[in-house]
Amino acid sequence: MTFWDFSSNLLKNKRVMARKRRGKGMPAWVLWAIGLIIGAAVVIAFFNYRRPAPAPGPVVPPPIIHRPPPVVVPPAPPVTTPVPPVAVAPLAGLPRLAIVIDDMGQDLRKLDELSDMGVPITIAVLPHLVHSTDTAVRAHKRGMEVILHLPMEPKSDENDPGKGALWTAMTPDEVRGQMDGDIKAVPYAIGMNNHMGSKFTEDGPLMREVLAVAKKKRLFFLDSRTTPNSVASGIAREMGVATSDRDVFLDNERDVVKIKARIAEAVRLARKRGSAIAIGHPYPETIKALQESVSTIDGVEVVRLSVLLK
Repeated sequence: MTFWDFSSNLLKNKRVMARKRRGKGMPAWVLWAIGLIIGAAVVIAFFNYRRPAPAPGPVVPPPIIHRPPPVVVPPAPPVTTPVPPVAVAPLAGLPRLAIVIDDMGQDLRKLDELSDMGVPITIAVLPHLVHSTDTAVRAHKRGMEVILHLPMEPKSDENDPGKGALWTAMTPDEVRGQMDGDIKAVPYAIGMNNHMGSKFTEDGPLMREVLAVAKKKRLFFLDSRTTPNSVASGIAREMGVATSDRDVFLDNERDVVKIKARIAEAVRLARKRGSAIAIGHPYPETIKALQESVSTIDGVEVVRLSVLLK
């Protein structure tokens, strides 16, 4: 084969191979059509992007809806149950009278006379007398209430309150120590009242010491009211100590008729207020007046002192 023949065959083979490759791909007009479509899309997108936005139209406000005003319903008045007027109930039972006999402890026969009356008379026993302990023990065995008749300083130097007295010159420790001895001298005492003491019961700080001991030992305090300026019962209430005040002295005058009149006064006061407290002494005149009056007391109950203290 000559060189020219070889070259001619090679060129022919290349043309055949080129036609085969073109036959296997897409036709040319399809490619042209796709190119035109893509180009048109690009042109349209470009011009749409550059087109100015339309001018905004007039803003139309939303329609106004007219609603009727809300109906305000006033709250219903609270339902209340009418409260009936409070009726003050009368005291249950009869008006009550407590009788206290001071200065006991000197004569046991006086105790016998008082206990034979058959009424609950309260016995106030002075400490450190010859019969103080015996009087307290016997009275307790007979079912009578026993209290300590606590000696206290009076205003007058002429009156001696006796052994075991509390004085305003004492320190608080001395007051407490003296009271401990006085209480031990009168066994079964459930309370106390002052013997004299017109000066001492006006001393607030020292009365607080007395009442602190009473509270500690669970004793009540009856203010004998030997002075109108006594602070004893007021401080007792403040401190939570059961207390009350004497209403009537029976025997400032040792006369049977006058003592009976004072007993009648105590009875009238009890009927008026519901209760009263009377204090006397173991004088023969007082005992005789009580013996003649107690059995004739009408409409008033003689009670233990402790019943009337609060």
